[in-house]
Amino acid sequence: MKIKQEQLQLTCGGDQTKRRELDYYPTPKNVTHALMKFLHNECEWHFDRPLKIWEPACGEGAMSEVIKEYGHDVWSSDIGFMGYGLQGVDFLTDFRSGFDAIITNPPFNLSESFIRKSLKEARIVSMLLKSQYWHAKNRYDLFNAIPPQFVLPLTWRPDFLEHERKQGDKKGTPTMEVTWTVWIKGTHKETRYIPLLKP
Repeated sequence: MKIKQEQLQLTCGGDQTKRRELDYYPTPKNVTHALMKFLHNECEWHFDRPLKIWEPACGEGAMSEVIKEYGHDVWSSDIGFMGYGLQGVDFLTDFRSGFDAIITNPPFNLSESFIRKSLKEARIVSMLLKSQYWHAKNRYDLFNAIPPQFVLPLTWRPDFLEHERKQGDKKGTPTMEVTWTVWIKGTHKETRYIPLLKP
């Protein structure tokens, strides 16, 4: 499956012509730490042992490396060639088994496909999405067909361009608001909305 560049890893929005190659914006560490701390504290019955986790849009490994800090076995892949994990792997057409969880920041335009496939592959799925993701009418059916257990909005705007700002290549402040959405098979009763504080 060939994917256009503008369909890949989207977190910052803006002019399509100004996005970097593959729309690659590394996920800041504090974003992944916030999720993992929540999962380990609030869902400890699922995280009482090391899990086998797939990060299928790993880029240069920013998210994978944080997840490893929590003692999990992380298998990383990406459709691009960033020099980390297994490269050139199209998650939507690649089928593997034996994963307990899939955690990723999916390509925005393919996010629904990522969600649906992930829920077939693993019992725990966590997706980093734009904060207004569930506000769209065309996602109403998705939410009701496979309602998540948690919607976890971040209480800060992550800086997906932090590295460039430190080097002076970018100015301004972060503008993107994001949320983690988490599905855990076998435990869903109703979706809980819990804001996450910055670690």
